[in-house]
Amino acid sequence: MMKKLKNNNYAVEYRKGTHWSQNPDYLYRYMECKRCGAFDTCGEDATAITCHECVQEMSDPPEIKTKRNTGRPSGWHFMKEYVDKDGNVYHRGKEQPKLKGTLEPTVIEKKNKLSKKEKQEYKTKAAEKVAELKKELKGLRWKKDKKIVNQKIKNYSKVMRGKFTEALVAKLFS
Repeated sequence: MMKKLKNNNYAVEYRKGTHWSQNPDYLYRYMECKRCGAFDTCGEDATAITCHECVQEMSDPPEIKTKRNTGRPSGWHFMKEYVDKDGNVYHRGKEQPKLKGTLEPTVIEKKNKLSKKEKQEYKTKAAEKVAELKKELKGLRWKKDKKIVNQKIKNYSKVMRGKFTEALVAKLFS
């Protein structure tokens, strides 16, 4: 169902909703763009509109600022002491010109990160271990024994949720 009207030099139509966010049972107001003439949705009190394509042509594309590489590792300014490859010495991000060239460059050790597959394997192992520990917990009689098993269950549950560190993994699975 389409109704065509003329309003302040721009054509207005009422159409049923076809867009994913529109209800197909309702009528939506479409108005002619004042620059290109294409129809686009608008509010009931609009007198003229500019479509999204014309607005895009009028404005400049967004400037994407790239992160410049300074040659320093991330978080260097939080280190107590950092010496770059040129010999500049920094204490908590503040340069110390008096100490330039007196210290050797700081060696940054890369942390070993677990792959998705390794993480999933640890989660599976932890789930199996939790099931075993819960069975064991039912057979325990003393509170001191239950406390130890509950702590292990807590640690393995943490791994199951995906919140684990390499230290925890080493402690549980080695």
